[in-house]
Amino acid sequence: MSATIRNYIEEKAEFDYRKGHSSTELQAARLRTDFFKKYIVLTNPHSYATQVERDWAYIAKREYNFDVKIGSSCYAGAVALLCWNGVMFATKSVPLWPLAAFIPAYVYFRPLFMLKYNKKLFDMCNVGEEYELGAARNQ
Repeated sequence: MSATIRNYIEEKAEFDYRKGHSSTELQAARLRTDFFKKYIVLTNPHSYATQVERDWAYIAKREYNFDVKIGSSCYAGAVALLCWNGVMFATKSVPLWPLAAFIPAYVYFRPLFMLKYNKKLFDMCNVGEEYELGAARNQ
């Protein structure tokens, strides 16, 4: 995929995320997220019968790791470092306990990133009705 197409997809996802969601859009996003967790995140990509399903499941899981896990980890790390710097400035010492802010920040940001990228990740699983993954996706 070229850089121009990747930038366009990223800008479109950002625009869709910023415009807000209605209750029906949130319900659809929840269904897409549940499907993705069941068939991609919690399933080994190599357990599918055909090579096409294995390839697309692997690619979707890799994109999930990059977009959702690493993105939310970076944001949570920034929050933890900000808390750490604030406590160091206030107490004039170097305590390590403010770094624990990473955990609640990660728990906060991960669903937000999943909401942002769920349509892209769900569309990666569209391999066709003749495959197990595609049939489950189109139910």
